[in-house]
Amino acid sequence: MSGNKVSRDDTVGFGLSFLDVLSCGLGAAVLLLLILKHGVADVASDSTRDVAARHARIQQQLDDKLAEKAALDAELLVSRSSLEQAVATREALTEEQKSRQQALLVQLSALSQARTDLETAKETVTDLQAQREAQKVAQEETEAVAGQTGQLGGIRVQSDRVVILLDRSASMLDHSLVEIVRLRAAHPHYRNTAAKWVTARNSVGWAFKHIDPGSQFQVLSFSDSVIDLSGTAIATGTTLKWLTRGDPGSTYREIQQAILKTEADGPTNLEAAFDVVATLDPKPTQVILITDGLPTVPGDVRLRSIRGCSSPARLSPECRAKIFDRAVRLFERELPRTEISTILLPLEGDAGAMRKYWTFASDSGGRVLTPAPNWPPT
Repeated sequence: MSGNKVSRDDTVGFGLSFLDVLSCGLGAAVLLLLILKHGVADVASDSTRDVAARHARIQQQLDDKLAEKAALDAELLVSRSSLEQAVATREALTEEQKSRQQALLVQLSALSQARTDLETAKETVTDLQAQREAQKVAQEETEAVAGQTGQLGGIRVQSDRVVILLDRSASMLDHSLVEIVRLRAAHPHYRNTAAKWVTARNSVGWAFKHIDPGSQFQVLSFSDSVIDLSGTAIATGTTLKWLTRGDPGSTYREIQQAILKTEADGPTNLEAAFDVVATLDPKPTQVILITDGLPTVPGDVRLRSIRGCSSPARLSPECRAKIFDRAVRLFERELPRTEISTILLPLEGDAGAMRKYWTFASDSGGRVLTPAPNWPPT
């Protein structure tokens, strides 16, 4: 019992210390209450007014910004309206400009077509005048051997060193392009008896008749190549020799038989024919050309190398005229003192040939004939 007994003095000592602490804390609290100012603080009132003033200023700034935004929106709306109106005006002006350009192009096209038609009309008139002059001259110089039949005989054949060039291209079969295509696919009998081709071959015999016996001559035919009376193609660089009328193989009957074996086919290479004729020595005094239009092959150069020429399938009149001019320049350069006369047979769609051949013949002192169907007299 004595060991578990608590001492009274110890318990009382602990209780007094705790009360002292509480008293000190209470005294500190009372002291704070006495020190601090009592009543409503003026600071709180001042803070409320400041907040209200700041709110008013912010509200005013907000109202100003909203008014500024509204003004800017109105200005933007006006600007958009002006921009849309400007775009619409520009589009209208662009359309009007396009319409004017289109109208101008149409007028320029019409003017170009009118100029082309005028040039074509001038060429047609020139060709008709040349044909009429050729027929007039031919009628005035009708040979006595024609027997007053009205057949043409206006070309004067020289007595010596005469070259007869026969165009044996496919176009020599007929004057109509459609008929030419048909005859090319027909039996050889129909091609050899075609009226135009018969006239062309008879023209060779007519010219040969007027060459004096013992005189020098040559008879050649050409299309894409040049062949002699034996039917042999003349290679490039070969020097051609003169034949003498009356020698074996050079009689009228033999010439006729050789010409009858010649068939019309292929394109027209007039430049190659002139190139072969130029190899003769001495040079010919006269070339009698029997053809029906402007050439289609420009010698040994590519067709595309000539301006305005694209392909053999699409030969324009301008292209054929340029090919002809190349051949004329070769003739004038290699045979400057040689007269050339042309027996020009008809061909559909080649109206410019008469004017070209007429000028070519006139410059060399020759003639151009457009014979009647039953010419020459047999």
